[in-house]
Amino acid sequence: MDTPVGKSTLGELLPLLIIIGVLILIIIFCFKMVRLTSQAKKKQQQQLNILKEQGLTVHTTFPHVHGLPIAENLFCEIFSFPNRIEFKSGTTHITLMREKITYMCIKTDTEIQQQIVSSIGGTIAGGAMFGTLGAIIGGRAKTKKIKTVTKYLIITYKNNQNELAYIGFEVTNNLAPAYSLIAEFNKLNTNPDVHIDL
Repeated sequence: MDTPVGKSTLGELLPLLIIIGVLILIIIFCFKMVRLTSQAKKKQQQQLNILKEQGLTVHTTFPHVHGLPIAENLFCEIFSFPNRIEFKSGTTHITLMREKITYMCIKTDTEIQQQIVSSIGGTIAGGAMFGTLGAIIGGRAKTKKIKTVTKYLIITYKNNQNELAYIGFEVTNNLAPAYSLIAEFNKLNTNPDVHIDL
């Protein structure tokens, strides 16, 4: 009589033991993930401290819109130094020397779209206002179903052909570092007015 009772008790405990075992594995996994995340944050902070010693003034991340050889909407890290701005996304690392930058501003999609609409030949105006970037942002505003205002950081610079080019980031949810980048540009900018011969 003892044996069947013992077997049934073990049979009843087996699901409970399995649940306890699974919970223990989940707890161990969570502790390992917390440890790995903590180590990764510590390593990132150490790297940022090294960059700060090298002159890093602003570090932030924005979704890329247009202007860099990386995909649209991909997050891009921005590292601002006194003499340059570096952009990093995945394994792509791009450097823009500060003397090439001619202008930085924050514009809304509605401002750009209104400029395009109010000008004769809308696509030409879009191309004139921040080039392809302006046309992309204006097109986004036009196709929006819900009218919300989206803000963009636009960096104007002279490319290797000495032509004006534009880099754009969506900054609506991260305005403070975007304004810091503009304030730093205004403080450090030594470029004379841009003259264009047509």
